[in-house]
Order: sequence, then C-alpha cells, then structure tokens
Amino acid sequence: MKRIDIMKLHKNVMVFVAGLILLAAAALPTIRAGAQQAVVTDGNLEQMIRNAKTPADHEAIAAYYEQEAAETKKKADLHRRAAEGYRKMNIAKPVGMANMCDGIAAMWDKIAADNSKLAEAHQEMAKKAGAQTGQ
Repeated sequence: MKRIDIMKLHKNVMVFVAGLILLAAAALPTIRAGAQQAVVTDGNLEQMIRNAKTPADHEAIAAYYEQEAAETKKKADLHRRAAEGYRKMNIAKPVGMANMCDGIAAMWDKIAADNSKLAEAHQEMAKKAGAQTGQ
C-alpha cells in the first residue's frame, strides 16, 4: 500500500514539474522581450537621450546614430554622382547645378561624420555606465 502512495506521489511530482516547465516556456518570450534592447527612432530619440542610464540605453542610441551616419553617407554619394552627371552634360547651367550637388554632398558628409561622432560618444558612455554598474 505504501508503494502505491509513493507511486502516486511520484506521479504528482512529475505532473507538477511538467507544469512548471510549461509555465516557464510560456513566460520565456515575455522575459526575452523585456531583456531586448530598446529601439531608438526619430520619434523617441529625445526621450531616450534624456532617460539613458544603462549600457543598453547608450548602445541603442549609438546604433541609431550609426544608422543615421550610414543613411547620410548614401545621400552624400547620391549627390556626388548627380554632380558628375551634371558635369558630363558639359553646358553652363548644369555645371552650376553640379556645384550645388557638391555642396549638398559636403553637407551630408559633415552630418554623417557628426552622427558617427555621436555614436562613438554613446559607445563610450555605455562603457562607463557598464563599469559603474559592473556590467
């Protein structure tokens, strides 16, 4: 009779453990979502900067600026190619337009460089925040 009770107890423990495993598996996506790095957008950049405290906060902001730098480099390249296109036309008006495109390309180059510097600064801030928190 005691053997049957032990078997029932063993079965109940196994059912309980299986339930805990299922519960943990169901909660895992929620836990992972909470641990994911925040995404910085044009719409929340100011707020993210204001509230940045952790390495992950600064890394997210750095990633935003890195993306911005990449996009502005593409714009600079686009205007350099446009300037070359105008120059190949070899008539007066388009040459002036080529000069304008050169100016726009230089502006985008400066913006890309500044975005890269902002990204680097936030990477440094992430390292410092990690050192302070032991992360």
